[in-house]
Amino acid sequence: MWIPVVDRMMCVGCGKCAEACPDAAIAVVEKKASIDYNKCTCCGACDRVCQTKALVLKTPQMPPVLKKGVPLGTLKVEVKILKLELRKMKGELKRA
Repeated sequence: MWIPVVDRMMCVGCGKCAEACPDAAIAVVEKKASIDYNKCTCCGACDRVCQTKALVLKTPQMPPVLKKGVPLGTLKVEVKILKLELRKMKGELKRA
């Protein structure tokens, strides 16, 4: 699996990648291409039209900790803590 990545230093903001994107996942923001990965289907259409080679396809690497797997016991505890913190924040918002 690969994903498109924009090198913001090389991007000139021409918008050709945004025009070519069939998923409307690319927009030019502050004169630089910006990719919405929630919309992107990684089709590669953008890579083919980028004349400055600012937009390239890369294979993401998993962080070493995820390659080993996450122990379920630890994950369950972390989720519990996050839920408690969320409840506390909601309570504080109601009181405010």
